[in-house]
Amino acid sequence: MMKREKKKSIHPYQILWLLPIVFAIHNIEELPFLQGWANEILDDYPFLARLYELKNVAIAMVLLTLTVSIIVWMEYKKRSRITLHLTVFCICLLLVNGVVHAGQFFVYRHYVPGLISAVVLMIPYMAYILYLFVKNNRIQMREIFVYLVFSVIAMNPLIIVFLLISSLLAG
Repeated sequence: MMKREKKKSIHPYQILWLLPIVFAIHNIEELPFLQGWANEILDDYPFLARLYELKNVAIAMVLLTLTVSIIVWMEYKKRSRITLHLTVFCICLLLVNGVVHAGQFFVYRHYVPGLISAVVLMIPYMAYILYLFVKNNRIQMREIFVYLVFSVIAMNPLIIVFLLISSLLAG
């Protein structure tokens, strides 16, 4: 009889390094279109629309990508409970962001900046990496659920904070 080969499972740390790259690709797709989209959607909120000027958005995206990269790097280096939870929070934020893009497509019935990378890259990658963290007993499903709920609440305020910081840096 032939012996079945056991499939080698993927550990989350084998692909976690892709997280900043997936996020950067998403940001690159969003950047050229976000200011026009914000002007259209935030027409009644001129202060918010001004925050979405191209220079502010570009700086915010660099800061956000750098923040995610540092958190992922810290998780590789330290693998502590704090860095794990920061990493999972980032993953949940990006998963929620991807789902929001898909939802906006159905609400506005046309392309929204970042839609393609959200559907093709962010949602599948973030869901898969969370699955791997659970499968490898790095985190529990209930903790992921808490981070997903917290991500829904925190996403827009975090975006505004990064845009405000960016507008100060842009001068």
